[in-house]
Amino acid sequence: MRDEHRPKQELVHEIIGLRKQVTDLKEAMTARRRVEDALRATEELLRALTDGAPVGLCLFRQDGTLLGANRPFARMLGYDSPAELQAMGAVLGVFASPEEQSRALCPAAPRGIVEALFRRKDGCRRTHPVLRGETTGDQDPILAVFDCSPGLTLPSFQSSPA
Repeated sequence: MRDEHRPKQELVHEIIGLRKQVTDLKEAMTARRRVEDALRATEELLRALTDGAPVGLCLFRQDGTLLGANRPFARMLGYDSPAELQAMGAVLGVFASPEEQSRALCPAAPRGIVEALFRRKDGCRRTHPVLRGETTGDQDPILAVFDCSPGLTLPSFQSSPA
């Protein structure tokens, strides 16, 4: 680029504008890095909270597709990780049958704990008590699944007076 025929003042203004752009980009990059770091920290905190829960937690789409699960739920069904459960669940399904799935995820299901039959990794089926979280509208259902292996007892829930 030839700048021989441009006035000096014009070149100075161009350099000042370019420096301002670089400064603005650095500030934007720093702000973005802070937001990404905060998001990463929040995700780690949420993962620690869900994996440390004493029950299996899982989130399903309205059509029954597993969106996410915590480590206790994956172990309950014989999987090594939630990612493995999600991958295999997409192929095999998490529930023992489509009828069982629709019954457990039905928005009109009665409140409280119901029994649901799940498919384990090894192919066998096992019944677990399920507590469905409250959902509104077309919100995806969240389930708390309790492990009733020998020696474990189901917690009791008392309804509070309205």
